[in-house]
Amino acid sequence: MAVVKTVLKKAHQEAVVKVAGTAASATISLASDLLHTNQALTSGGTPTVNIVGVCWSGASTSTITIVRNSVTILSIVADQPDNFNFEGLGFVDTVGNTSDIVVTIAGAEAAVYLKLRKVSGYDDKVETAIYGSYDDITRVGASTTISGSPDKA
Repeated sequence: MAVVKTVLKKAHQEAVVKVAGTAASATISLASDLLHTNQALTSGGTPTVNIVGVCWSGASTSTITIVRNSVTILSIVADQPDNFNFEGLGFVDTVGNTSDIVVTIAGAEAAVYLKLRKVSGYDDKVETAIYGSYDDITRVGASTTISGSPDKA
């Protein structure tokens, strides 16, 4: 069975991604997989995402390895289901937080859920509090087609 990546939740500041299968890898792209439809990448910025929690389970002999920028973040024996709530432990994992997340499942079938927090690099297109009736939810910034709009040339 191949490894399948599924984005279960994609909100403005948080995402939950499930990776399940056997004997393969999946890459979670910070720039595309976690980008909400009402967001745009910050111009000149870098998407930055922390790992807040991890939950896993798997068949006997399964392992899960989570890597960012060639640095192993977690190496899990998956047939011992458990979870880490990093926030509950008083921290979040920030190692390589500007790099995509590569999840590799080896041995037998396993599944891992990653709770992720977007900390920078994403701009909201919905800016009603800033632009009021001039807000253009299809882009970052005010409308360029409404008379009196602050972004109209």
